[in-house]
Amino acid sequence: MYPKVRFRGFDEPWKNKKFLTFSSKITKNSTSDDIDFPRIEFENIVSGEGKLAQNRSKLNHIKSGIKFDKGDILFGKLRPYLKNWWLAEFPGVAVGDFWVIRAKDNRYFLYYLIQAPLFEKVSNYTTGTKMPRSDWNYVSNTFFKLPKIDEQEKIGRILDKVDSLLSLQQRKLELISALEKGLGQIIKQQNNKYGITFSLNNFLEIPPQIQARIKNKNQLLTVKLNLQGLARGVQRDTLSLGSTKYFIRHTGELIFGKQNIFNGSIALITKEFDGLATSNDVPSLKISNINPQFLFYLLKNPDFWKHTELIATGTGSKRVHIHDLLKLHIK
Repeated sequence: MYPKVRFRGFDEPWKNKKFLTFSSKITKNSTSDDIDFPRIEFENIVSGEGKLAQNRSKLNHIKSGIKFDKGDILFGKLRPYLKNWWLAEFPGVAVGDFWVIRAKDNRYFLYYLIQAPLFEKVSNYTTGTKMPRSDWNYVSNTFFKLPKIDEQEKIGRILDKVDSLLSLQQRKLELISALEKGLGQIIKQQNNKYGITFSLNNFLEIPPQIQARIKNKNQLLTVKLNLQGLARGVQRDTLSLGSTKYFIRHTGELIFGKQNIFNGSIALITKEFDGLATSNDVPSLKISNINPQFLFYLLKNPDFWKHTELIATGTGSKRVHIHDLLKLHIK
């Protein structure tokens, strides 16, 4: 048996092997000579992410445990559903209910195998009720399907590369979020200090309305809730294309849902969505005399878009109409 998608040049079936044949559990305890080694405890690992919550320099306390080497895998056997696992980036001491697992073949492949559904299932076969722990005897004698070592290496390396790229992107998002918060505080402080406010009609206007000829739902544009951006197409199966007029929207315009702007249905139209269409219930506005990104930054503040519900009108389904929106003042 083997997966449907494989690297070129590999066509041999994967073989059933017991976990203990391609891994070993390290049990060597730390000694007084290991005082300078960092200590890793449960709370030091981010659950489900396989990364440390603290910098290495903050892990140097004195507690006994199991010594591990760089490349070993720490697996939290206490309440394994918490997914406390980490591929060691340096040698240290595992403190508490950890298995220290060492690969006999490829450590990257083994590391991602323990995150797979089958390992999760068998590791959750636990002993104990108040403090459930994974059963090493059960796990180590479970069969897993494995390719040969060279294919393991290719799979492990590419998964590790993907993981690294995802971590870098996450770090970028965290830095951008921190920068936005910092700039937001500066803007708020300055506006509060000088009492600066402006009306949206100074920067937003209704663009020419060009009706679109819609043949399928992929020509339509959806504005997601909670500032989650845009999506091509619509999810409603009951939507009848012929019964509604649609209008073309363009890159750089501000778009919002009349019925849901106070639920965060607001976005800037990017190039990939240029030329798609929405109905008049999801209008767009042309931006001028201000940087579009800066304006959108101000408008995506919850203090603004949640406030728009106060100007919504209607009995059944309340809507925020364009002319009422343009009258709003923001700081």
